[in-house]
Amino acid sequence: MAGKRKANEAGSSNGLRGDVLGVLGCSRVATADQIQRLASPHLTYRHILKKTAALRNEARTASHRGAANDLRRHGLSVDGGSTRGGKEVRLLTAAGLAAAAIDLDREPEEMGGMPKNAGRSGASHPMTVNETVIALIRPKPDLDLVAGEPTEAVAAARTAVDAPRGSAPSPPTPPRSRSR
Repeated sequence: MAGKRKANEAGSSNGLRGDVLGVLGCSRVATADQIQRLASPHLTYRHILKKTAALRNEARTASHRGAANDLRRHGLSVDGGSTRGGKEVRLLTAAGLAAAAIDLDREPEEMGGMPKNAGRSGASHPMTVNETVIALIRPKPDLDLVAGEPTEAVAAARTAVDAPRGSAPSPPTPPRSRSR
């Protein structure tokens, strides 16, 4: 198998693994979708022209799912079950919490412990807390990271950047195809 990555088989970068460590270090448990929306909000807009919501979600979250998988291979994260909607929940191991402490510039004892059985019950409470955090902080996309994307994607990202604090714009939807 020439060319196969040994250390990070999913091909994740240090930045993506850092995103996962940072989000899970703060939230304790999250889906790849939540990690992406917090750490890389520009991806929410970059894939706006995919035909279905499932394809948009797949494209948006692929990088962070790969990073979480690489962290799992290194013993820093584990799959914590799934939400009631069937989305896989990720969480950090004790070693992952220690690594997140370094990335977040915190003392290890400030990080707390691993959540227990988060996905066993569908993780409804932590998922709701995460959605509330996302709504409150409304991570804004970096417009430089959507430069060169289709006009619709740049316009949707610009709307999110220009929106006043406290008003969460609806997620972007693909433009309707014109029929003649």
